[in-house]
Amino acid sequence: MKNDLTCGVVRDLLPSYIEGLLGEDSREAVDRHLETCPECRERKEAMAAPAEEAAEPEKEVDYLKRVKKGTVHKIVLAVLCTVLAVAGGYLLKEYVIGRTPEAEYISIENPQVDAENNLNLLADTYWGAYELRGLKSTEENGILTYTAREVRVNPFQTAQGGYRKQIPLSIPLDGLTEVWICGRLVWQDGVVIDRDTLLLLDAKTPYCGDAPALGNIAKLLQVGSRIGRYNISLQTSERPYRWTLEFETAEETTSATWGMSRFLGYQMLALVENLDEVCFHFPSSSGVFTAELASASLARLTEEYNDKHAASWPVHESIKEYAESPLEYQRLVTLLEQMFIGTSGTTVTVVKP
Repeated sequence: MKNDLTCGVVRDLLPSYIEGLLGEDSREAVDRHLETCPECRERKEAMAAPAEEAAEPEKEVDYLKRVKKGTVHKIVLAVLCTVLAVAGGYLLKEYVIGRTPEAEYISIENPQVDAENNLNLLADTYWGAYELRGLKSTEENGILTYTAREVRVNPFQTAQGGYRKQIPLSIPLDGLTEVWICGRLVWQDGVVIDRDTLLLLDAKTPYCGDAPALGNIAKLLQVGSRIGRYNISLQTSERPYRWTLEFETAEETTSATWGMSRFLGYQMLALVENLDEVCFHFPSSSGVFTAELASASLARLTEEYNDKHAASWPVHESIKEYAESPLEYQRLVTLLEQMFIGTSGTTVTVVKP
């Protein structure tokens, strides 16, 4: 086929030629013309150069987009793997491995010593979502120590009507002087140690001028719920140092009220090292309990208790000595219950010091 295209026609066709839009015959005709016409060939090359230059950055952009997309996928995958690893570790720690329980959150229910000298109780934790597992015991020098893991309860178990498991224990006491469960003292020298005893000894303070500390002691002793609403005032400028509780109730004070007042007041005297007197002031009457008279009363009651039960509890000269250990404080509570509240916990017998 002869080359019958003029330069003008070829130049008009060059844009379509460069973009590949011409048919086969037209393209061949343009090719034949470009082979023989340097000017048109130059024009074609000049027109094609910007298109090639523009195509190169587009290729680079596409490459960078692919790299960025791949990097984002890798980052998302890494984050997802990290989250799964952390979640898996947490679930393993909470539901399988567990943690060391804290002594103050160990619950001991129904501790009783039976006729065969076995301490029977139910061990648990106050954390509602956890239970004790893997209880183990070791004994050394008459001290029996239990350890356990605190493990989260399976939520599917509770959803299906399951429940947390209390651990029943029957501990032979022969040859033992102390029993500890997960860091909490439970029994010592024939006496079961209440949780309240441990909490109150932790709240013990050396100075009666520390109003927040005294308020905490009164709260732990449940003065408000046992007697009524009250305000506190302190005498700390000179001896005798006095802690006064002024009650708002206008009801007539009964023997039960005075018995409970002494029961609580004696414990206050024991728990505040330099406290000399405790005053319970009611609208119609007042009562002052001194450390000196309380000490004398407890000495006499201890001797009576030893005679009655064939025991050998030490007779202390000062009420302050009862706050030196959980054992002595628990003995103090036992003596005060017999002196002022009675064994039933409801009948109050007031014994004047």
